[in-house]
Amino acid sequence: MLKTLVSDTKIPCIPPLVVNDTFVTDFHEKAHLFNDFFAKQCSIIINNSSIPNSDLSFTNEHLSEFEFSEQDIYEIIDKLDPNKAHGHDMISVRMLKICGLSVCKPLKMIFKNCLNEGYFPNEWKKANVVPIHKKNDKQNLENYRPVSLLLICGKIFERIIYNHTFKFLTKNNLISHNQSGFKPGDSCIYQLLSISHEIKNAFDNNLEVRGIFLDISKAFNRVWHDGLLYKLKKNGIKGKMFKLLSSFLSNRQQRVLLNGQFSAWTSISAGVPQGSILGPLLFLVYINDLCDGLISSPRLFADDISLF
Repeated sequence: MLKTLVSDTKIPCIPPLVVNDTFVTDFHEKAHLFNDFFAKQCSIIINNSSIPNSDLSFTNEHLSEFEFSEQDIYEIIDKLDPNKAHGHDMISVRMLKICGLSVCKPLKMIFKNCLNEGYFPNEWKKANVVPIHKKNDKQNLENYRPVSLLLICGKIFERIIYNHTFKFLTKNNLISHNQSGFKPGDSCIYQLLSISHEIKNAFDNNLEVRGIFLDISKAFNRVWHDGLLYKLKKNGIKGKMFKLLSSFLSNRQQRVLLNGQFSAWTSISAGVPQGSILGPLLFLVYINDLCDGLISSPRLFADDISLF
């Protein structure tokens, strides 16, 4: 309550970092250390993996472009939380809400041109990254995850792309029914009910039940862009839409923001941004075939996997 009365600015509670047995207290230096650490996580793991030569698709349907209206843009802006942080362009949600319908026409023109050209603007791919503490020692860099603060106009366009892509994937049953993460109307509660029912049925029939629980380390940060694009194409994403999503993944940059201090911009060669609208959906497509060939009963919630 006192913080609310004194100031509406939230200061990250990040203590001095311990790096190579040295205490780092300067926020500018902390920002550089975090940015270097996060950038290294968003890099390709070099191995012998290669893209298969198969041109077979999972569906005969395809999504190459879509239509949207000024009203669609207005409804997205209307639902935005005015308290959400803005990106490096300093255009806030409140500013767009004040503009109302008058900003929707120019945004539609920009979005339409982006779709026709298959181009996602580079400025919209620059992210201010905020370190969020996960667990354990707060002085250890490895115990933080990055959350990207992206430009609001870019996120509005992402929402439009997401709505049409998710509708296409679900309509054609292209997302595994074992996946409950990032799916509207689904949740971990349904998974718990399903697993509990399966376990009790096994006990009623005097059977054993064994479970293995898996978690993919740095899952969002390690997404291989070439592999993701291959799977998007296999799922019927083609033409202008494929070119647009390819542009969305390429030439991404980030810098860490910490108490008003910025690191330098750094290029990202892998991963999907945590904090984006499209990131979670693209990740689901990327790991969608993880259950193929398993004889156990798998359940997925994003990158958390349970096998029974």
